[in-house]
Amino acid sequence: MTRRERLAHTYVEFIPKEIDDGVLYISRRFNTATHLCCCGCGFKVVTPLNPAKWSLVDHGDTVSLAPSIGLGALPCHSHYWIRQGRVDWYADMTEAQTLRARRRDEYASRVLTGEIKPPPPRPLPSPAKPHREEGFWATLKAWWGSLWR
Repeated sequence: MTRRERLAHTYVEFIPKEIDDGVLYISRRFNTATHLCCCGCGFKVVTPLNPAKWSLVDHGDTVSLAPSIGLGALPCHSHYWIRQGRVDWYADMTEAQTLRARRRDEYASRVLTGEIKPPPPRPLPSPAKPHREEGFWATLKAWWGSLWR
């Protein structure tokens, strides 16, 4: 298996049954991008394009997908980003990372469909009062700091 370092892209109405290695097929009609895993294992990777899953940015000659492609459920456990047509590799997905990603995906999908409402944002903590040092060490520290201003 040879790891791929770049992907070309093409826009299609329907994702073809047989897809070429090294090509990201993008269907705007079905909000989907599909490619063969960049590790060379041959598995087809389907990335739904919606706010709960992946977003696509078209840079003209290249495209980017966010977030990363984490394939912990596949035998290869590949993990990579597609940024401006470049494949940036990360360490393989662990079981714990795969489980967290599945839970995050499920939660995001339920929020997107309106099945659940996200919790309200937490209020910002009030600023803590600065700690005031006293004594010899505080004086020495202040003097030392003044030398570098």
